[in-house]
Amino acid sequence: MSYIVYKKFGKGEYAYEVTSTYEKKTKEVKKKTKYLGIVVDKKNKIYEKRQQHLRPEKLILDFGDSYLIKKFLENTKFIPLLTETFGENADSFLALMTYRLCHTGAMMHANDWHQGNYAKFQYPKADLRSQSISTFLKAIGGDVLQRRFFREYMTQFCNTKNGIIIDATSMPNQIHIPLTNWGRSGEEIDKQIRFLLVVDKESGLPVYFRTLPGNIVDVSTVENTMDELKQYGVKNTFVYCDAGFFSEDNIKLFFEKKIQFLTRLPAGRILYKELINTEVNNLESKGNIVKYGDRGLFVKHKKINLFGDNAHAYIVLDPCRKGRELSRLIAEIDSKNPTTDLEYEMLTRGIMILVSSSEISKEDVVPAYYLRQTAEVLFGFSKDDIGILPLRVHSEETLSGFLFLQFITLIAFAQMKKVLEKDYVVEEVLLNFRNLKCKIYDKEIVVSELTRKQKEIGAKLKVMVPKSLGI
Repeated sequence: MSYIVYKKFGKGEYAYEVTSTYEKKTKEVKKKTKYLGIVVDKKNKIYEKRQQHLRPEKLILDFGDSYLIKKFLENTKFIPLLTETFGENADSFLALMTYRLCHTGAMMHANDWHQGNYAKFQYPKADLRSQSISTFLKAIGGDVLQRRFFREYMTQFCNTKNGIIIDATSMPNQIHIPLTNWGRSGEEIDKQIRFLLVVDKESGLPVYFRTLPGNIVDVSTVENTMDELKQYGVKNTFVYCDAGFFSEDNIKLFFEKKIQFLTRLPAGRILYKELINTEVNNLESKGNIVKYGDRGLFVKHKKINLFGDNAHAYIVLDPCRKGRELSRLIAEIDSKNPTTDLEYEMLTRGIMILVSSSEISKEDVVPAYYLRQTAEVLFGFSKDDIGILPLRVHSEETLSGFLFLQFITLIAFAQMKKVLEKDYVVEEVLLNFRNLKCKIYDKEIVVSELTRKQKEIGAKLKVMVPKSLGI
């Protein structure tokens, strides 16, 4: 049996349905009450059941990008290393690193980003005001902290016994510090700083970096770089480097310290000209054919004497490149003033000569040399994806801290890139996850629903996004 009762509270009248049931065993009448709502029309029994009072919502923030980064780097054990390295300043560092991964804008906008992102809950002690950032960058620019990081990082994350790649790039700037000097960048001369990067051949991760004056040429940096790496336990490894690092002193240094190497022979060397004149004419033969991906190459191996030590030369001819370069050469010939070295110039088209301290199979030597492009790719990521340029600092101490921050950010980027492989681009992933928002309440953070693509990316990076989190 059911009936409706009405109750008044203040100015409102509320309806309830009461159901009575008789229990035979206990011989009692039990009543159950069901709320029907506010009385709108009592005669026609019309009621309005209003929604329950919601928790007061405080904020809606960008969530997915910063959450994904932190959880991924926790899985790789990188976050614990950074937390230990930076101690009480860890929140500021991790927040800045996350900002650099998500945005390439100026540091002056970091605090605005922090206030609108879930990172403010991840790193509550972070101080990202402009003046505080400058002070912080100066603090992390010192040798003591950086050495502590490199020692632990190389031990935990790098396996340099299988080889390292050394390369350098220019960073044009107008900063008035001793490091900024006039130097050549490609075909241009700019005021610049040189940024030297050492990369782990096996993992593809950055290992070490050095900043050098803009007027220091790459060839003169090898000995000090190897000496510094030795302090962190990197020795007796295999070095891959470009022709810019080739010199008699460096080659002798490698042999003296028993460091294996593979590099490209500069075209201006006497040895290069000798090998062109003696080896190229019979290079295009069946026995020298090597497949490199979808391309076909001719590779010839020859034992050589390199500044007094036994070494190996590999004369590599790319037929496709030879055709393009010959066409350009012919188009540039001046019939009135023909070049006296035209025959020699024709022989050099499409040619690359590699030299190594150890014998490498003809099938493996070109892929091994092009491993050095890993460093060039990382330079590209530094400039295009995490905004290393333009340099906006105003002192040498701040510059050191900024480049240290960028270097570690590059490590995080490279770790994520390695796991994503060719399925996704890091920038695409972070932009996609930036669209994942969260709502902040008094005691809980509620995360929006994930899209199918976000679920796929999370699975790829082995990051599970919760539906809610506590505060």
